[in-house]
Amino acid sequence: MVDNEYRDGFEGVGGEPTMWATIVGRLKRWGTSCAESLGQRCVRWARPLSPGLLQGALVDATRSKADLVAENALLRQQLVVLRRQVKRPRVTSTDRLLLVVLARYARAWKDALLIV
Repeated sequence: MVDNEYRDGFEGVGGEPTMWATIVGRLKRWGTSCAESLGQRCVRWARPLSPGLLQGALVDATRSKADLVAENALLRQQLVVLRRQVKRPRVTSTDRLLLVVLARYARAWKDALLIV
């Protein structure tokens, strides 16, 4: 049986749904299901890959101290921007310059850059 939402204008004899009402109802449910599935796949695809804790520790162990210090400074500068007491913090020209300079010294700056 088809929901009342899909029956409007497609009622046959005795108020029973017609073949068209059934087809329209099934197509709408199928379309909704496909849209939800596609949305979930897009979210999973857009999520950055996160290496395991052990793998990340091994990679960090091979990096130089200067590289780790530069990445740490890059992360700290982003925290400075995000901790500003406004609804939507703005990145100033000075912030941008500092982020660019720090990114130049951090080999894995793409992994450390969280503010876009």
